[in-house]
Amino acid sequence: MKTTMRNHLIVGVLCLILGIALGALWGAWTERRQTDERIATALETESVRAGHLEDDVSQLQKRLDLGELHLRLGRLAMEADRQDYGTAGEHAAPFFDTAARMEEQATDDEKVRAALEQVLAARDEITAGLATADPATTQRLKQLYLDFFALAY
Repeated sequence: MKTTMRNHLIVGVLCLILGIALGALWGAWTERRQTDERIATALETESVRAGHLEDDVSQLQKRLDLGELHLRLGRLAMEADRQDYGTAGEHAAPFFDTAARMEEQATDDEKVRAALEQVLAARDEITAGLATADPATTQRLKQLYLDFFALAY
């Protein structure tokens, strides 16, 4: 009887140790699974946030490019106002090329697209006026500068 009790005690202790080990493994597995789920959720949240930030940066870059183009138009107007038609003429071609590129890319903003189309519609007139040193071109550039600001922003 003593041996049977001893065997039962050994089996009981072994079952207890096995139960504790299995419980610990189950707890570790459950904790790991919950941690993985939290990490996956955090990654998804950060991915969405990064997407929003990329969109914001893209919009800011477009606005920055638009502002730079507007400043270049102002520079053309100032050069023409100083009757430096040669320099203004040299800067006009790259300005209009940039405006054309931006107009092609402005598919999602009709306001900006309309402002750029207005500037591009005056391309031939401005280029010819600068080439012939026509003083009326100065006024046209100033008006384009003011109109562009009103339309694009």
